[in-house]
Amino acid sequence: MSSRARKKKTKVKKISFKDKHWYNVITPKIFNFKSIGEIIGLEDTLIGRTVETLLFDFTNKYSDISLKLRFQITDINEEAKKCNTVFQGHAYTNDYIRSLIGRGSSKIQTIINLTTKDKYIFRVTTICTTIKKARSSQIVLIRKIIREILQEFAKSLNHEKFIGGIIFGEFQNQILRVAKTIYPLSNCVIVKSKLISIPEGGEDKEIPDDQFEIVEIDIKRSRKSEIRRSERINVKKLAQTKYKAKKTEDISEKESESEELD
Repeated sequence: MSSRARKKKTKVKKISFKDKHWYNVITPKIFNFKSIGEIIGLEDTLIGRTVETLLFDFTNKYSDISLKLRFQITDINEEAKKCNTVFQGHAYTNDYIRSLIGRGSSKIQTIINLTTKDKYIFRVTTICTTIKKARSSQIVLIRKIIREILQEFAKSLNHEKFIGGIIFGEFQNQILRVAKTIYPLSNCVIVKSKLISIPEGGEDKEIPDDQFEIVEIDIKRSRKSEIRRSERINVKKLAQTKYKAKKTEDISEKESESEELD
């Protein structure tokens, strides 16, 4: 067979823009089947694509503008021109994560795989920051608290409610409540989550309206992890001194500007 005949045989039909269609992207039941936009393509090529949006689009709160949600297209309804999705994970923007870590503080990060009650597996990244530099024994204990609390929630909740706890800050508040008894924390944020595995026949169900239970864990404190009396921090007093220092800086800047104008 000649090379020209081979080229004719292997020639693939080009797909024009007219062959493609617009599909409406629909979020899963956890997010009330809300439409988050439209995507263009062919039915075969759309499955597996990920679409990003902000939590702000669901809550209309400016505090949620730095949190990105990812959804993956799982199947397509050709008649209604709709794409059904599954929650793939979330992530905070890099500038927001950098703003959490102040000078002279300790960053405590954990990355852990969690299996929910209905066998969904998520990889969760949590960052806690202390007000001042903590000792290594305190950091180890706070990291242990983070893991134990998240594991307790994962094994007792279905994936729908587990996602709600990650996104809307319930798990973060409970970690902060326990971990601040070891050392004062300025922040505790689940900065990233990723869906790793879906069980066979896994589907979204109704989210129960009952509240999250308070998780209590046994903390074995060592003498090293206890805060010495000389190192204890009065959080309110520290915040006041920081505020006064900032105020004096602003006043001095205004005075220097007025002197330059004169």
